[in-house]
Amino acid sequence: MISKIYHFLRNFFFILFIFISLFSINYYDGSVLVFLTYCFSFILMLYYLTDKKASYFEIFLSSYLFLGFWFKYVFSLILYNGRIFDSGQEKSTNIDEILVIGIIIAVVTIFASFINKKFINKNSQIKINLKIKTYFEKFYLNNRYKILLSFFTIIVIVCSINLNYGIYQRGFISVIENNFFLQNIMKWLMVFGFTTFSCFVINVEILNKKKISYFTFLISILEIFISYTSMLSRSFIINASSLLLPLYQKSLKLKKRSDMFFFNFFVILILLTIISIFSVNHYRLIKLEIIKSEIKKQEMNYKKKDTKKIEEFVFQVPKNKAGDHKAENKVTSNDVTKFVLVNRWIGIGSLILVHSSDKTSFDLLKNALQESKTINENTFYEKTFNLASLKPIAQTSSEILKGNTLPGFISFLYYSGNIFFLIISLFLLISIFNLFEKYLIRITSNNLIYVCFISNMIATRLMHFGYAPRDSYLFILSIFFSIVFIY
Repeated sequence: MISKIYHFLRNFFFILFIFISLFSINYYDGSVLVFLTYCFSFILMLYYLTDKKASYFEIFLSSYLFLGFWFKYVFSLILYNGRIFDSGQEKSTNIDEILVIGIIIAVVTIFASFINKKFINKNSQIKINLKIKTYFEKFYLNNRYKILLSFFTIIVIVCSINLNYGIYQRGFISVIENNFFLQNIMKWLMVFGFTTFSCFVINVEILNKKKISYFTFLISILEIFISYTSMLSRSFIINASSLLLPLYQKSLKLKKRSDMFFFNFFVILILLTIISIFSVNHYRLIKLEIIKSEIKKQEMNYKKKDTKKIEEFVFQVPKNKAGDHKAENKVTSNDVTKFVLVNRWIGIGSLILVHSSDKTSFDLLKNALQESKTINENTFYEKTFNLASLKPIAQTSSEILKGNTLPGFISFLYYSGNIFFLIISLFLLISIFNLFEKYLIRITSNNLIYVCFISNMIATRLMHFGYAPRDSYLFILSIFFSIVFIY
């Protein structure tokens, strides 16, 4: 039943997206042919890269590209008269040229997927000997409830500490002295460690008990919910789906049907997503108001224009009709939620900015690769492409308000200004990470739940690439330790 629903929805959304594209022509000022080709290319890319032969990496990457290019642009046309708020422009004058680049991106992605399905992803699943159990598998199966309850207790403790002390939260940097080792261990646990352990226990239970446990999976979903909410991240639904998708594929080989299980957890996921997004936005606004009030008390430490900029800052939600609320009204969690649904995705906004600039060159790309993390300065991307005025940085006695605007890997590669370099790099990246996924399947003895989780993390990292690329070794190390842990 679930499979039939998925196929129905896949075809339904394909047709729906076509109709929305046709409707949005009324708001587009450029070439209709270019615009329709752009829309159809990304719709076809999403459709082709989400079939049953696609790798997990392709599924997530195509979804993020679709959201960052088609969804963001089309709904910016319909809702905001074509203004894309992180592009630094009211309206792009050379939009046809940018859409042509978008068409090339979609076509290259489809071609790379075709090569993967034809040559790389064939027979990627391997046979495993179910009679052999490792020491850790035996220990878990013999102490299941004790381990799961201990696991959940540790999650609550770590995430409570993170929420209260702001050790790692998106958009805010704690300046409280913390133990460097403890700080990074907590960050790794919330982003990689806890979910890696969840992937291990779910897979062990399916292999040995031949069933999916409501209790185990609920703890795994709650872990992601608690971790990402404590990090003030709105990515819960994306990361939770990276467990649900491979779990469904695993269930197809079980004798007992699990359709009701997936229906129930889909409902739970939607409810937790709503709670997470609204609570994160609400908590972000509270923290912002605390910072603003503290800045007001120490105005003498800031220039007048900087103080005003900080006081008016509301996470770039516009105070006008386009933002769906009047200038004198206070920005609410609901306002932030509606705005980020369209504008949080990375893609066409940064491409417009980079393409419209006269600064692109391989030297620019080389300089961007040298950037290191800073806690009280704007990023290389923000300073180079004149976004610094939109991103105020405010420091109080306890934390720093600093939300980085990111170009994403597509626009970062296009710093070169060379479309052929972008094409070759995009094709190679997709091919390399498809090969890496196949390798993961092999060394984890076909633990698809874990493989899907890691592929999603890589795709997410690519789409959020562009800030302090030199520090990417930390992400690579995190992946490495996670693989060692599961291995």
